[in-house]
Amino acid sequence: MPNRTTWGEDLIFMLGALWILIGLGLDGWAHANQPELESFFTPWHGVFYSGFIASAAWVAFLIMRRRPHTTSFLEAVPDAYRLSLVGLGIFAVGGVGDGFWHTIFGIETSIDALLSPTHLVMLFAMLLAATAPLRNSWHDPSSSFTQTNLKAFLPPLMSVTFVAVAVSFFHWYTNGFDNWWVSIEYLGPDQDYAAARGVLATLTTTVILIGSAMVLLRRWRPPMGSFVLMFGFVGFFMALLDAFGQAWQIMPAVVGGLVMDLAVARSATPTRGARVGAVLSPLFMWSVATIAFHIAWGVGWTPELWVGQIVMASLAGLGLSLIAFPPEVPAGLT
Repeated sequence: MPNRTTWGEDLIFMLGALWILIGLGLDGWAHANQPELESFFTPWHGVFYSGFIASAAWVAFLIMRRRPHTTSFLEAVPDAYRLSLVGLGIFAVGGVGDGFWHTIFGIETSIDALLSPTHLVMLFAMLLAATAPLRNSWHDPSSSFTQTNLKAFLPPLMSVTFVAVAVSFFHWYTNGFDNWWVSIEYLGPDQDYAAARGVLATLTTTVILIGSAMVLLRRWRPPMGSFVLMFGFVGFFMALLDAFGQAWQIMPAVVGGLVMDLAVARSATPTRGARVGAVLSPLFMWSVATIAFHIAWGVGWTPELWVGQIVMASLAGLGLSLIAFPPEVPAGLT
């Protein structure tokens, strides 16, 4: 018999994951804004690692709650949390390794912090752990394809949102919502590097957001408001990294999520909703972002660049929808 967790158990676990995200954001801000950091033992690490301890303690509680009714420890571990248990173990090893790494090589202050091997190990571990509610709901036959209750959908939604936020954080250097590269006047080949960085920032953020949305749409028809929350929280978190000095960058994310919500809600089939949303969401999201960039900094790009990157983002969204919802194989073929 499947050993599943309840809605409340998954939600509490995701609150622990949110705790970790807050610590991650504070630590990222500190690495970027306090280059004088010279110690592993900081308040930011305290928040980050205490969130890990709280999450691990909750998983331990879930196991101990089930242990009297099972014949072995492994049987007591909820099905969806077995990979999480592995992830928490890897995280602990990565955390200890991170302490040694900082002691030997010092404290990173920029992109090197995002590419630190021990940090990447902990990212992998966090993704393994935090996707437990997604796995739990995904394999639950009673979790219907047409969700109408946003409250009931929160655990898997929060799980995928955690993935989108964590991956966005580790691609901070290509954050499309803070794409100041567009302000550099494009006069030809001498500015190609800046232009390429800006276009790649737009495409990277598009792939993260639309790809995350396709995961949910592959299994469910999420209730209205799901993608506003997902996209909006990613925008909120990325603005947090700049201490909300550019809080306006939350707005394009919310617009992109709203367009995705409307496309899914108004389409006759999940496939059509995914396809329309994957194309229109980037179109509106980056159009609003470009207007915001123009107001904040001015846009130095030529029309070919700033319009072309929006079109490319929509085409990338279309490609992701074709991967998630490929055309049906003709009858009779295997």
